Amino acid sequence: MDIINISNLTFRYGKKFIYDNFNLTIEKGSFVTIAGPNGSGKTTLVKLLSGLLKSYNDIKVFDKPLTRKNLNEIRKEVGFVFDVPDNFFACETVEEELAFSLENMAVQPSTIKKKINEISRLLKLDVYLKRNPMELSGGEKQKLALACALMLEPRILVLDESLMMIDINEKNEILKILKDYNQRKRVTIIYLTHDLNESLYSDRLVVLNEGKIILDGKVPFIFEEEAVMRKIGLEVPFIV
Repeated sequence: MDIINISNLTFRYGKKFIYDNFNLTIEKGSFVTIAGPNGSGKTTLVKLLSGLLKSYNDIKVFDKPLTRKNLNEIRKEVGFVFDVPDNFFACETVEEELAFSLENMAVQPSTIKKKINEISRLLKLDVYLKRNPMELSGGEKQKLALACALMLEPRILVLDESLMMIDINEKNEILKILKDYNQRKRVTIIYLTHDLNESLYSDRLVVLNEGKIILDGKVPFIFEEEAVMRKIGLEVPFIV
């Protein structure tokens, strides 16, 4: 069953087409990496899915058209984590930041506290709970933004270059956590990156270039198309 369906999407900035009759489906419960060089259309796609940009063709999420009427309802079920988290934070401590969205939804304080303990330990943020988010390093801020998204238990989690400030060893640990989260809770994960090393934890790899899908298949078989990837400036992981 497809949880996201993009059909004949056309979008442009001014006279420049980013997408022209673009089609993509995402299966429920899958872990999909969308990779491509800078300028391939990855961030534009995220902004279209989040409603930050308006599309003029058919995007369906949970089989509902992504329209102004349905946008708020859809956003409640989708967690977005962007590459620059600084504009995301509104509270004075990490603990308050984690609690913020659930408090606005009138969730019981005991439930919020339990979830904060669980997720902060999972992402090794428990030692920072009393710190101001703006005092954290770039990587710690990215982990906090991810933790805030996980607090809401979304049905779909979309991550746009959202681990790029985290060192390689810790990044791999977080990707393992996301893989486990995907399998245990059947949360659909869409992970956008320019680094193919980060795709090794996903089930499917979609490679974009200039707004077009040039490769789409299961990991690791898709890496057999090394020449195609190198042509657009993507390096196949050394381990492959």
